[in-house]
Amino acid sequence: MVEYGMMGYLMEIGELKKNIYRSMTIKNYTQYLVESSEYEDYQNAPEYKEISNDLQKMIKKSLKTSDFQTKKDFIKAYLIDPEKNQIEGLINDSDVYEFYLRHRGAIDEILSDIKFYEEAPLEISGLYDYTIVGTKRAIKSILSNI
Repeated sequence: MVEYGMMGYLMEIGELKKNIYRSMTIKNYTQYLVESSEYEDYQNAPEYKEISNDLQKMIKKSLKTSDFQTKKDFIKAYLIDPEKNQIEGLINDSDVYEFYLRHRGAIDEILSDIKFYEEAPLEISGLYDYTIVGTKRAIKSILSNI
C-alpha cells in the first residue's frame, strides 16, 4: 500500500510537470503575441505618427506638391541616396539635430528597435555626430515604412 501511495504521488508529480511545461509553452507563445502586437502598436503610437506626419510635411514642402506618386518616388530616391535627394528642413546637421530634439523619444525607440545602439560607431568623432548619424538612420527607417 505504501508503494501504491508512492506511485500515486509520483504520478501526480509527473502530471504537475506536464502542466507546468504546457503552461510555460502557452506563456511563451502568448508573450510572443504580445511582443509582436506591441511592435504594431508602436507604429500606431502618437509619437510615431507625429514624427511620420512631420516628415511627410517636410517632404511636401520640399517637393512643393502633394501628389502621392511624386512623394512615393521621392521617398524611394531618398532611401537610395539621401545626399542627392534632400528634405527641406533636414539639409544641415543643425537641422537634423533640432529634428532629433523635437522627436527624441520616438527616434530613440526606433534606433533601439533597429539595433543601432548595438553597432560599433565607425569614424564618428563625438556624441553630436553620433546623434546626427542615428537620426538619419531613424528617418530612413520611418520613410521605408511610409
